[in-house]
Amino acid sequence: MKALVLYIMMSLLLACNVNKNISKDSVPSDVVSLCPDDGICKFEVLENKKFSLKTDEFGNGYSELVSGDKTVLKFTYDRTTIPHVKDGNYSEIIYIEIENKISSIKLQDKAIGAVKAGFSRICYCKGQTGTFPIKVGSLNLTKLEDDSYQLIFDFTVTEVPQIIKSINEAFILK
Repeated sequence: MKALVLYIMMSLLLACNVNKNISKDSVPSDVVSLCPDDGICKFEVLENKKFSLKTDEFGNGYSELVSGDKTVLKFTYDRTTIPHVKDGNYSEIIYIEIENKISSIKLQDKAIGAVKAGFSRICYCKGQTGTFPIKVGSLNLTKLEDDSYQLIFDFTVTEVPQIIKSINEAFILK
């Protein structure tokens, strides 16, 4: 039941139309995140948003994106669903909240809390779903030129198994 409520909440959240300002045309082509062959990955820059990690009445964590004065970097991995398999959906979402106008930053382990990073695992995996704060890893956000940035984020969550452990993306903040 908890997994169903979490799935419905995440579906509604993902169905919302968000303000996306991303352009990969003017970014270095040698910067690419590694996406597993068995799925599809997507990177979004959500401006004027805030990310928060909430807890339901059962103690399960879930994410919430609301209007705000920050920028949220959102990386989604959706594993390809096997046909005719019930409850075979699997997704991981990584959120990183940063300032709208930010210079280069480099953070390690607990200091990652300064940018508010979270990891969501969405699947029919009893007791192993939800959203968790990212506390272990290294985040390097480098301002390249004009409004372009490179994000290199290597991280681990200890609460649940994870597939995505590294993000390497270039993006534009407008």
